[in-house]
Amino acid sequence: MKHPALLVLSFVCLLPLQATNANGAGAIKHSLQDVFKAKDKDSDGYLSLEEFTDAAKDSAKAASEFTKRDTNGDGKLSLAEFMANDGKDEAQLEAEKQARAAQKAKAQADERARADVRIRLEQKSKAEQKAKAEQKAKAEQKAKADAKAKADKWNKKS
Repeated sequence: MKHPALLVLSFVCLLPLQATNANGAGAIKHSLQDVFKAKDKDSDGYLSLEEFTDAAKDSAKAASEFTKRDTNGDGKLSLAEFMANDGKDEAQLEAEKQARAAQKAKAQADERARADVRIRLEQKSKAEQKAKAEQKAKAEQKAKADAKAKADKWNKKS
């Protein structure tokens, strides 16, 4: 079977949609985009679980199909998610989902590493500033001590 997901979609959770053509006769719309638009009741560009399973003969199967298609796990289907899984079996979908999860985890780890580097650089900069301030204070103390010693030496001579 060339498109098993489409078949599941049509049997499980989508009712045939009727449209009127130029002659006034009913025609079935086969486009997934048209199905998506028809099911998107609030026209927000996403299908909620409720919109997706509305009028489904088997709501459990429809909910399962929704979960498979919701690849980013945000609880709603974009048109791309709705159409992207057409013809893919569960193993392919699961592999893609795991790959996306791994990419997300790597991106988060990379961001944490960058944040750690920023913190270490800030700490190093503060430590360097503190060391410079201490060095400057020591140099000023030495200059004062040298000036006092010079003054004392001058006072002893006079």
